Amino acid sequence: MTLTEETPVIPELPSTEQRNPASAQLDELNAADIVALMAQEDYRVLSAVEAVTPLLALTAEKVASAFRAGARTVLIGAGASGWVAVQEIAELPLTFGVPPDRFVALAACGELLGQSAISTNEDDTVAAPEALRRIGIGQGDIVIGAAASGTTPFVRSGVQAAAVAGAWVCGIANNPGSPLLDDGAIGILLDTGPEVLTGSTRLKAGTAQKLALNRITTCAMVLAGRVVDNYMVDMICTTEKLRRRAVRIVMDLTALSQDEARERLNDAAWSVREALHAGCWRRA
Repeated sequence: MTLTEETPVIPELPSTEQRNPASAQLDELNAADIVALMAQEDYRVLSAVEAVTPLLALTAEKVASAFRAGARTVLIGAGASGWVAVQEIAELPLTFGVPPDRFVALAACGELLGQSAISTNEDDTVAAPEALRRIGIGQGDIVIGAAASGTTPFVRSGVQAAAVAGAWVCGIANNPGSPLLDDGAIGILLDTGPEVLTGSTRLKAGTAQKLALNRITTCAMVLAGRVVDNYMVDMICTTEKLRRRAVRIVMDLTALSQDEARERLNDAAWSVREALHAGCWRRA
């Protein structure tokens, strides 16, 4: 039977596993039409993330409070959600100068993820709770579990164990009614619907999760004082590109010339924050 706009979806399947009527005969489209269709479907991603703005803001506030108190934030994911979690965590130390042990990713994906991949099996219900126990997760810590299906055993076992240990827990899923949404203090539904490529949650579901985590972590770091104006003043200047950016930041937030800003940064071991404190800082 050919799927059409009038073809009913199968109610037993979660929405992320259902066929998308808009992409029927996907294999018969040319490249331009495939790309255009994916662009059209991605508008639902932005709508889904925008719809949960209050919950993302609440979660960001929790992460910021935990960070200021010296506690940890752990992201748990499997498959595509695991890759998203690892990418999000990997970018935070360089961007905000945070100690790497303050933000942790636990993933069931594959050996390429290194220490973050504590299991290759998303049905594993032991690995995540054991990893959380080893790092002493508990009161004051934050644990966010993401799974498109909202049923992944690896993720659910982790967030459930974290809740029992006293951590504040948030579940993120892309299917309405997912049990993961009820496993913690709050559940964030990113209702992105069926994928263009049936069941491929690395597409809309994964994109929505990355956008949601971007909002949570960036907002949290702003609230925690790791940003001045809209600048990354705690970034780690590991490359010449970042050093040039640091010079521009110091110039913009002080009365220093380019040469003076570079000299000040050299004296501050390329810490933008220290250079600002040593200079005549002004609000831009």
